[in-house]
Amino acid sequence: MTIYYDQFETWEGSFRELAVDLVGKEAIETLASSNFEFIEDAGDSVVRHTDIETASDAIYDWLQAHEFCVFHGTRLLPDEILSVQQLGLRPLVAADRRQRLTEILKTHPQWHHLEHQLAEVLEDVGPKNKQGRREGQVHFSLSRSGLANGFDHYLSHGSEFDQHVVQRLFGDQSGLHLLHSETVPIIVHVRIGGEELVRGAHPHFSYSDITGMGEIPGIARVFLNSWAFKVANPSFDIAKLRTDCCMMQRVATPPERIIDLEKFGELDAK
Repeated sequence: MTIYYDQFETWEGSFRELAVDLVGKEAIETLASSNFEFIEDAGDSVVRHTDIETASDAIYDWLQAHEFCVFHGTRLLPDEILSVQQLGLRPLVAADRRQRLTEILKTHPQWHHLEHQLAEVLEDVGPKNKQGRREGQVHFSLSRSGLANGFDHYLSHGSEFDQHVVQRLFGDQSGLHLLHSETVPIIVHVRIGGEELVRGAHPHFSYSDITGMGEIPGIARVFLNSWAFKVANPSFDIAKLRTDCCMMQRVATPPERIIDLEKFGELDAK
């Protein structure tokens, strides 16, 4: 079964088995009768029955054993939707954005005065990493709800890279409405393995590095805290957390790993 973080029923059972093996049934029963104000406190209550390294290692093994769905939010031109369907998602190459941005921005009243600057701005925001640092990357969210209802600027105006470019080019916010009006909001559902999820969620310090620092790594904390809080509060809807848990990849996503290209609308937000 593919795990969808927002859909607790897709992972509750297997994570419960992990937790029982880790701390025992009595500790889980105590957790279920607890009352926590903060989600982090619920996760800490589990760790108190073991230790950080043991808990981190157990969750790592669980992550490795499963498949997950992550979500890429953006806005695309119609031909780009077809391209993603046929070719998958590719890491950002700044120079390749020139044609699409020209198509989108050509009706801007200042376009003909500033068009000659586009190549330089693409170079600055892309390879020179003067803003955003997105060159060669693709970004995903573990939570669809977090993407759609939390950090939704990807769905309202498209890629962060494009937003930086048009703001640099025009010197104000005037180009953002074209990024919105000329494109379609899309959520790309992508299937990935646990090892990819772990690496993508910790692009700078590895999972083992963070454990060595005496902390439970972020991706493990997300699942541990959410599971423990939900056990203590059965009526709680994890999707309402709007969890901001992102991952980054530097490789292309082949089309066979794309589960769905969801056309997103304001009424679709959950």
